[in-house]
Amino acid sequence: MSLLLSGMAASANPPTCQGNDCIEQQKLYLSWALGYGQRSNPLNGGKNLDLVVLPEIYYYSKYWFFDNGRLGSSIALSEHTQLSIIGQFNQEKGYFKQWFSGNLLQFEASTVMMPQFSIAFERQAPSEVALSQVSKRPTAFDVGLQLDTVRHNTLWQLAYWTDASKQHHGQYASIGARRGWQSAYGNWQLAARLHWKSAQLIDTYYGLTALEVAPGQEYQGRDSWQAELRLNWNKPLTERLSVLIFLRYLQLDNAMTDSALVRSDHVTTWFGGVSYRFF
Repeated sequence: MSLLLSGMAASANPPTCQGNDCIEQQKLYLSWALGYGQRSNPLNGGKNLDLVVLPEIYYYSKYWFFDNGRLGSSIALSEHTQLSIIGQFNQEKGYFKQWFSGNLLQFEASTVMMPQFSIAFERQAPSEVALSQVSKRPTAFDVGLQLDTVRHNTLWQLAYWTDASKQHHGQYASIGARRGWQSAYGNWQLAARLHWKSAQLIDTYYGLTALEVAPGQEYQGRDSWQAELRLNWNKPLTERLSVLIFLRYLQLDNAMTDSALVRSDHVTTWFGGVSYRFF
């Protein structure tokens, strides 16, 4: 699992780092985690996603990088600050289709997550609409700008994304912070993030039209604010083998839950297992 600064992309003048916080340029990193976990599905009729085998793949060259589904390039603005342009598939599609690439790459530079035994309630809509009743949702590719800066051993991150594929015609942004630390019990990482998603994005995936539902069940999406909390833990057993746990909790607001397609006000993800790094 990446530590505090491992998410900092390569550039012509990369920010300084030390020891295990560094990623070696022009070297492919590949590891597989074997274990069990689950990501809940907030949609009516949507199946929870079982997590059994998860890959972690990243490569940083001098001018570009690939990091668990994200492709981009970065430039160092200062010793502790960096600006990146990044492209990735929009993750909302993962609730509608299990065989979606974004569902496989659960790890990311700040992956951290809260278990599914949460007390939050399952929302019962007056007139529920099942996933099987609605038309297919599009697969979108988004591009964005991401600003990373390290202050007082904490990584602060600001990102803004827009639809480059003209599928949902929306935008979304996030602001967050994460901090990693080491102890005798292993390596830890805690992160919090606040997401904003535009009305166009929410309407494309969770809106309901008169062609899909009975009169009175239509829904037009609104701007959404969603809070996220993540936690990672891993403990190396050998140079290549380690045990790990990650937990994630995402709180959904009424811009999503007012849709009869959505049954829950939260999404939880958890996974525990053993990771082996091949190279």
